Amino acid sequence: MSTRELTDIDEVAEIYDDGAWAVEVLGGNIHFGWWEDDDDRTPFLEAINRFTDIVGDRLALRPGERLLDVGCGAGEPAIRLGQRSDADITGITNSTEHLKRARERVNESGLRGQVHFELGDAAALSYPDASFDKVLAFESLVHAQDRRQWLAEIGRVLKPGGRLVFTDLAEDAPLTERDRQILTDFTLAPPGPPMAAFDLVRDAGFVVDEFLSCGDKISRSFPAYHERVQQRRDTLAAAHGAEKIDAFLAEMPAVLDVLRTKVGCVVIAAHKPR
Repeated sequence: MSTRELTDIDEVAEIYDDGAWAVEVLGGNIHFGWWEDDDDRTPFLEAINRFTDIVGDRLALRPGERLLDVGCGAGEPAIRLGQRSDADITGITNSTEHLKRARERVNESGLRGQVHFELGDAAALSYPDASFDKVLAFESLVHAQDRRQWLAEIGRVLKPGGRLVFTDLAEDAPLTERDRQILTDFTLAPPGPPMAAFDLVRDAGFVVDEFLSCGDKISRSFPAYHERVQQRRDTLAAAHGAEKIDAFLAEMPAVLDVLRTKVGCVVIAAHKPR
């Protein structure tokens, strides 16, 4: 059994439920920020929204299209995409806490009739064949117990000619066994080489339209996230318990060191053949 197959979907849900507070530190997001270069001084939350827009541009949503956001988290990317388009958007998560926060956010946004959130299992989607025009998987495949099954289900619910856009982690430098264990303990499947995601989506029957390696654009996210939690430690501890927050802060340096020095990111846009 590969390391990727060791991540249990129920464990991921439990961890996200327990750590749902951390999403609010990132403005309702659970993905990286994007900086153009070392001189780019864009604040972290703005950089996160920039990455959402970069990925969203590759979806090329049109009015009336249906988008499925697989692993929608607390819903902010789907809401932002809804604000930038007239598409009908459904987000799924396996975390009840994330679902609660996503629904609260969409109610506050005024997009309740356009953007919807549901509990769902990406490995066994509840939707009929050819239900969606576009599918987004924004840093969610890293938690897949069976990545091939996820992609098979995505292919099933996509219409012929429909587009898939997803982001994935990639190994930028060799990972040691300790590195792999650190990532696995954090429910992150240790990534393969950058082209592994390309091969995976192609083998799943998709045609790859764009492959973008962007590790240098997102690497600042890791220390920025840790810093934001540290800055808000007292407030978070008062709301969620000092033991939980301090344990998180104690665990993060090892994880962040691996991510910052050895792990990159790729964006892939592909389509289902007609």
